[in-house]
Amino acid sequence: MESFNKDIIVPVNFSSESENSLVEAVFLAKLLKNKIHLINVIEVTDWWSKLVLTKETKEKLSRLSIENLKKTAEQHPEIEFKLEVLFGRIHEQILKYSASIDSGLIVLCDKHKEEQEDKIIGSTLTHVITESKCPVITIKNKIDTEISNIVVPIDLSEDSDRQILSAITFNKNSNATLHFISVLFPGFGTRNFRIKKKVGKLEKTLKENNINYKIKLIKKLRPYAYMDILEYSEEINSDLIVLMTHKEKYRFDNYIGAFAHRIINYSKVPVMTITSQAAKIETSSVVDFVDPFGILKKTK
Repeated sequence: MESFNKDIIVPVNFSSESENSLVEAVFLAKLLKNKIHLINVIEVTDWWSKLVLTKETKEKLSRLSIENLKKTAEQHPEIEFKLEVLFGRIHEQILKYSASIDSGLIVLCDKHKEEQEDKIIGSTLTHVITESKCPVITIKNKIDTEISNIVVPIDLSEDSDRQILSAITFNKNSNATLHFISVLFPGFGTRNFRIKKKVGKLEKTLKENNINYKIKLIKKLRPYAYMDILEYSEEINSDLIVLMTHKEKYRFDNYIGAFAHRIINYSKVPVMTITSQAAKIETSSVVDFVDPFGILKKTK
């Protein structure tokens, strides 16, 4: 996939949490053979901050930040780095910089500790994962040293088809087992029938493309579907979860925006989120994927 051969962005604030995101990015850079853009955003949020931030102060802060970025980069001499210091609102600068270099991935840390699991993800992370034009990987507790198992929750949406194809093409670099999973809801017979039909077509397409996969349909047992997904993820010791950030109009646990947020908030493993816009770019670069059964025809 073209996008996954592009550079990786890692915003850092020199905390232990951002060090985790850098370690994950270094692993991915080696896997994908990419360069890392190590950026530090110095937050300037209002007119008063801009007023008191003189040219001299800005230059001094930039020098100090570059020195710290150099020290951070020197810990990973095997990786090619580009260092940048930016000023402004953090999420705006991350997204603007990402667009300016046409990045392939953004790697971010979720700052919540295990004892803060009930807290919702922060505004910066929310803005980036829902507005990014490239996939975003969110790091929490687990840092990858290999990728052997990838969980891909699927539903009936068109975005889910793009999600499947993005996961497949990313996996060309890792050669992991792709675990496609869907939750069957009691009392939703028509929906469940359509899911099973889609899964049947998907399985034929996966076999046609010689993809290492497993498919799991599970009955909804927990109060919300995301709980069933995370339970399965832990059961198979997954290394990554791939999600779309699309939003539906109706049920909370029909893989809507809130579902993605809860997966990110509670997952112990890295989560790759893909916006609809990013998925369209991703799938447009795939030219060698065989889909004789039409499971992904809407994305072709």
